[in-house]
Amino acid sequence: MKKIGLILMILTVVALSACNKSVTREADALYKQGKYKEAIAAYDEYLTTKPKDLKSLYNRGRAHEEVGNLSQAKEDFESVLQLDADNLNANLSMGKYWYNQKDFTKAIYYFDKVLEVDGRVSTAYLLKGRSLHQQGEFPKAKENYDQAINFDNKNPEAFLYRGALKIALNQTRGACNDFNRAKALGASEANDALAKYCK
Repeated sequence: MKKIGLILMILTVVALSACNKSVTREADALYKQGKYKEAIAAYDEYLTTKPKDLKSLYNRGRAHEEVGNLSQAKEDFESVLQLDADNLNANLSMGKYWYNQKDFTKAIYYFDKVLEVDGRVSTAYLLKGRSLHQQGEFPKAKENYDQAINFDNKNPEAFLYRGALKIALNQTRGACNDFNRAKALGASEANDALAKYCK
């Protein structure tokens, strides 16, 4: 009798585990299809039984971000960081959150966290550069744009923003070179910059 109870318990655990995997696969598929509201509902269901699943927490946060639920997105990113303080994606997303809130000091804190863990993340250098640029820290901003380009020389935004910084520093020739590179890499905003500054 005990054996039957044990077998039933094992079968129940296996069935629940399979069900959970099915729900998270469905949530991930909805997320990838851009069906963010449906993905959030699926992640909600999955996270009731697996509240510490980092990938699902993070993806739910990103889905919230996509539909404009920024406070819920922030909560999910913070939950990820409570479980894994070095999580690159969550630190990057928290930096972006604070950048969009125009709290550049907090944004830089999170971009620095990313770079402490992996000093080759071009996006973190770019966004740290933009934050410093907003604070008027032009030499430091340029250093970060340079690093963003060093680690990804196909990053159009890094060339675009470095070009804008060079305009502020009266380095028109260098700026125009950067705008041309940004344009070649597909940055449509580079056309306006070229028309305005590089006649």
